[in-house]
Amino acid sequence: MIRQIIRQLRAGRRFSLDVILDAADAHMVHAPRPVPAGPAARPRTPFETDLPPERIALRTLGGRDRLRVIRRILPVLAHMRRGVALYDRAAVPKRDVARADDIRDLEARARRLGAKDIAYVRIPRDAIFAGKGIPHEYAIVFTVEMAKAPIDTAPSLDCQIEVVDGYRSLASIAGTLSTFLRRRGFAAYPGTALGGTTDYPHLAELAGIGAIGYHGLLIAPEGGARLRLNVIYTNITNLPVRERNEHAWVRDFCAMCRKCVRSCPVDAIYDAPRDRGNGGRQCIDHGRCRDYFTEHFGCAVCVKVCPFSQVGYEQVRQRFKGNPSAPRFEIVDERVPLPAVASADARTP
Repeated sequence: MIRQIIRQLRAGRRFSLDVILDAADAHMVHAPRPVPAGPAARPRTPFETDLPPERIALRTLGGRDRLRVIRRILPVLAHMRRGVALYDRAAVPKRDVARADDIRDLEARARRLGAKDIAYVRIPRDAIFAGKGIPHEYAIVFTVEMAKAPIDTAPSLDCQIEVVDGYRSLASIAGTLSTFLRRRGFAAYPGTALGGTTDYPHLAELAGIGAIGYHGLLIAPEGGARLRLNVIYTNITNLPVRERNEHAWVRDFCAMCRKCVRSCPVDAIYDAPRDRGNGGRQCIDHGRCRDYFTEHFGCAVCVKVCPFSQVGYEQVRQRFKGNPSAPRFEIVDERVPLPAVASADARTP
């Protein structure tokens, strides 16, 4: 897969993210007893476009910029390859209950590796994409932050490279933490950094990291809207889930702000998030978004203009006085309550 993509990039030809994701998904069959999608699950949004090659931004790059992209994509693909290899070597867990020191060490290692936030969720089956599956119903969700300076240039090659670097961090962290958990005796499988078999923003919201804004992006105290997300599926049954999500006010602010709605070059952001019927929110007209996204280096204008990206979560929260007329889009908590984390001296199987 990697060699094929390199050849396509060098030749300036189109390559499909959907093909990459489907190839990663294929390794899931090696995981024991996969958890299937629920009856109301939605399909993963495809990246594929019908644009001719001359309108695809990466196709227009000169030799030096093309080499620059290849050098950034290669580490992403390498880390993804190591991640999917963990599915081929299915974990044989010895434990499914974590001690307090397991969670403490996991979180400390995640932050040393560059994770901005880390939280936990029991995955609703309707958050699994239709036709897909996951190895375990418990997940560790984490974020990495993209730097403000390159995002402020969106849409641009510099911005897209920053996004690619974010995916590299996601893939590296997920693989490293999965290996760490396996050495502790747990089952652990990294999600695919570019987009996996579950709805990452939805899971991050359920986990209490932040709230999904009108632009469909997670907004959180650590990084605002300049975040990328990934997950690790695990058999740990007593993950320390957060009791509630404290970020519902974000959508009240979005209802007043709407800067992303006004700034979208192709009017692809709905005036308000639409209920998808499974607890998730549909914020984007993907058909309108996709072509512009492909033509303009992944766009990211909505990330750039979001006040949470520009001034930060805490500054926005302090200035926001409320919006009584805002429509209420509540965060639907689909999580099943989990046991508390065992104490450090608790017995584990």
